[in-house]
Amino acid sequence: MDQNVTEKPPRKVISRFELAASRMADAWLRAGRVTVSREDLLIARDFLEQAGWVVRDLGSGLVELAYKRGPAQAMSFEALVLLAMRRLAGQP
Repeated sequence: MDQNVTEKPPRKVISRFELAASRMADAWLRAGRVTVSREDLLIARDFLEQAGWVVRDLGSGLVELAYKRGPAQAMSFEALVLLAMRRLAGQP
C-alpha cells in the first residue's frame, strides 16, 4: 500500500512508550509470558505520568497508581505496563 505522506503526514510520536510497546509485546509473545525490565517499567511509568497518572514505587515489585487525585491501587510492574498498553491503544 502506498501512503502519500505529503498530503497526510504520519501522526507524531508523543512518547518513547509508543515506540517501545511493539518491541515489548513481540518479546512477550516470543517468551510466552509477560516480563518487564526496569527500563520498560520506566518508559511505561513516564507515559502514564504524562497522561496525568501518579505512580509511586512501593518496593518488592509493586507500584501504587492513582489518576490525578483519585483512589490509589497497588499493582505489579507487569500490570502497570499492561495498563499503559491499554491506554496507548485507546488513544486517537
